[in-house]
Amino acid sequence: MDIIKPYVSDLLFEIGVEEMPSAPLNAAHAQLEKLAQVALADIRLDYKELQVYSTPRRLSLLVKGLADSQEDIQVEYKGPSKQIAYDSDGEPTQALQGFARGKGLDLSDIEVRETDGGQYVYAVKNEKGQAAKDLLPDLLAGLIAKLDWPKKQRWGSSDVHFIRPVRWILAILGSQTINVSFGDVRSSNWTYGHRFLSTQQIPIQAMREYKNVLRGNKVIVDHDKRREMILSSIDELAAPHGKALVPDKVLDEVVNLVEFPSALLCSFDREFLRVPREILEYAMNSHQRYFAIQTHDGSLDNHFVVISNGDPACAQKIAYGHESVIRARLADAAFFYDEDLKIGLDGWCDRLDSLLFQQKLGSLADKTARIVQIVEYLNEVLDVPDDVAHTALRAAELAKADLASSTVVEFTELQGTVGAHYASCQGESTEIARAIEEHYRPRYSGDSLPATLPAQLVSLADKVDTITGIIAAGKRPKGSSDPFALRRNVIGVLRIVMDALPADADLDIAGLIARSISVLPEDLQTDDAAQSVLDFFTPRIDTILRDAGYSTEVVSAVLANSATRPADACKRCIALQDFLEQGDVWENLSTAYTRAKNLSDSEAGISVNVTLFEQHEQAFYDVLAVIEPRVQDYLTQQAYREYLDELASMREPLDDFFDKVMIMVDDPDLRRNRLALLNMFIALVEPFADFRRLSK
Repeated sequence: MDIIKPYVSDLLFEIGVEEMPSAPLNAAHAQLEKLAQVALADIRLDYKELQVYSTPRRLSLLVKGLADSQEDIQVEYKGPSKQIAYDSDGEPTQALQGFARGKGLDLSDIEVRETDGGQYVYAVKNEKGQAAKDLLPDLLAGLIAKLDWPKKQRWGSSDVHFIRPVRWILAILGSQTINVSFGDVRSSNWTYGHRFLSTQQIPIQAMREYKNVLRGNKVIVDHDKRREMILSSIDELAAPHGKALVPDKVLDEVVNLVEFPSALLCSFDREFLRVPREILEYAMNSHQRYFAIQTHDGSLDNHFVVISNGDPACAQKIAYGHESVIRARLADAAFFYDEDLKIGLDGWCDRLDSLLFQQKLGSLADKTARIVQIVEYLNEVLDVPDDVAHTALRAAELAKADLASSTVVEFTELQGTVGAHYASCQGESTEIARAIEEHYRPRYSGDSLPATLPAQLVSLADKVDTITGIIAAGKRPKGSSDPFALRRNVIGVLRIVMDALPADADLDIAGLIARSISVLPEDLQTDDAAQSVLDFFTPRIDTILRDAGYSTEVVSAVLANSATRPADACKRCIALQDFLEQGDVWENLSTAYTRAKNLSDSEAGISVNVTLFEQHEQAFYDVLAVIEPRVQDYLTQQAYREYLDELASMREPLDDFFDKVMIMVDDPDLRRNRLALLNMFIALVEPFADFRRLSK
C-alpha cells in the first residue's frame, strides 16, 4: 500500500453525527463556514482555501494551506497618565506597577509619550506567534459548541447538547491528530463510511485523500456533487416518460437525506390519476420526497422517481417497498377525495361552524360571514361591475369551505386548491374556482398575487379580517412572534392594493379597516382597535415605498398626507421624486411655499374681499383664480407631475406679491385679507405632501 505524503499545512475536521434533519443541516453547513472563517481570523491563522461539506451523518471542514503558526506581532498598550503613574519623587506608583504586571512586562519596558491629551505611559510587548497545532484544539471544540440548532438534545451521561448525538470526531493537521473533545467523544484520525454499505472504521492519512476514500466507502461527502448526481439520474429515468417535476425545496431535502444516492423508477396504478394532480404531487413530494413525472402533453404520468440511500444491488426490492407505500398514500387520498365530492362545498360550508378560528372571533363560519360583508363593501367603494361583484361574493361564501373537508385535513397545504377543484365539480364558474384557489395569495415573500379581480377582493377581505380581528382581540404580534402571520398579511394587502388592483382603484385602507372593525363581534368594535390596526399598516407602507427606491424624505412627505391610500401614495412618490430631480423647478416651488407658510395664519381663512385689493394683490389673485381649477383637476385625475409643474409656475407672481405688497400692515382688515390670499396658495400645495419634510 502506498503511503500518501501529507501536506503539513492542511486541516481536516469532521463531526460524525447520527442522521441529522435536512433543514437544520443546511443552516449548520452555512454556519460552520462563517464560524471557521471568523475563528481563524481571530487567532491570526492565514489559509489558502476553506471548504465545508455535509451529509446526513457528518459536517466536514477542510482548510488548505493553513499557516503553521501565527505571525509574531508587536502589541502596544496605553496606560495611565504620567501624573498617576509616577509619584512626586518620580517613583512608580501602584497603578503603574499593576498596569505592567497585568501586561506581563517589566517596568523597564514602560515609556512615557507626549500625546494631544497630555503625557501617558505606554507599554510595547512583542508577542511570539503560537503554533497552529496548539491553537486548534480550542478552536475546533468551539466550532462544535457554537453551532446554533433550532432544537438540541442531550444523550447518555454527557452534559453537552447537539442536534443529534455526536459519535466521532476526525481532526488532523497534516498527518498529526489534533486533540479535540466534545462530551465523552475524543478525536482521532478515523472516520466512517455509509451506515449500511461500509461499516468499518476508515483511517485518513491526509486531507487530500478524504473525499476519494469516503467515495470508495459509499459516501459522496460533497453536497453539490450529490445534487448533480441526483438531478442527472432523475432526468435520465424520467426521459422515456416525460419530464420530472423537481421542486427546489424537495430536492434540497433529498440531497441531505442520502450519502450515496441512487435513483429508482417506480410507478403507481393508473386509476389514481383521476384524483387532482395537485393531491398526487403533494403526496409524492411532501409526504414521501418522491419526484413526479409530467408527460409531454402536460398531464401527470403514473411513474415517479425515488432517490434511495440503500444498496443499488437491492434496487428492485427497494422500489417495490416505495410503490407499496405510495399505493397506500394514494388510496387514502382517493378515498378522501371521493367522499368529499359526495358532500360538496355548500355542504362543507355548513360544517364550518364546528371549526374555531379564534376564541374571541368565533368559528370559520363567522369569519366567512365577515369576509362576505367586507367584499360587499369593496364592491361598493371600488364600483365593481355587477357580474364581477357577484363572482367575488360567491367565491367569498365558498372560500373557506374546503377547510372542513377530509382532503384538506390530510393535505393542509392544498387549502384553496382543493376548494377550487370541488367548486368546478359542483358546477361553479371558472372565475369562482380560481378566486377560491388564489385568495390565499401572496402566501410568502415573492409569491404571485391573485390574478383576477374577484380573487383580489376575496384575498383582501380575508387578510384584513384576520389582521383587524386578531389585533382587536389583543393579540398584536410582539417581537418575532407572529402566530397568525399578521405582518405577512399586511404586506399581502399592500401588494395587492399597490400592484394588482386596477389602476383607477384608489382604495382607502382606513375605510377598509373601519368596515372590517364594524363587522367584528360588538365587544371588539372600538376606536382604539381601528387606530391600532392603522398604526400596524403605516410603517409597512413606508418600508415598501422605500424598498421601491424612493428617498426617505419623499416617502415621509407623501405619507404625511396620503398614509391610508398606498396606491395613491406610490403615484405621488413617483411624481415628487422625479420633480425633485428638476433642481430649479423644485427650488421655485419650495421657496414659494416656504415664504408663504412662514407668514401664514390659519385663522385668516381663505375667503378674500376683492374690493380691498391693490394692483399686485389683484394680479396674484387673478393667477390663483386661473390655476386653482386646473390644479384641482390634476389632483382629481392623479396627474401629479402636471400638478407640481403648475404649482411651480407660480413662483414669479408670488415673489412679485411679496416684493410689492406689505402683508403685515397695521390695518387688521387688510392684513387678514392678504393672509387669506396666502392661505389660498397654501391650500393648493398642502393636499399633495408636507413639503416641510423635504430638505432643500
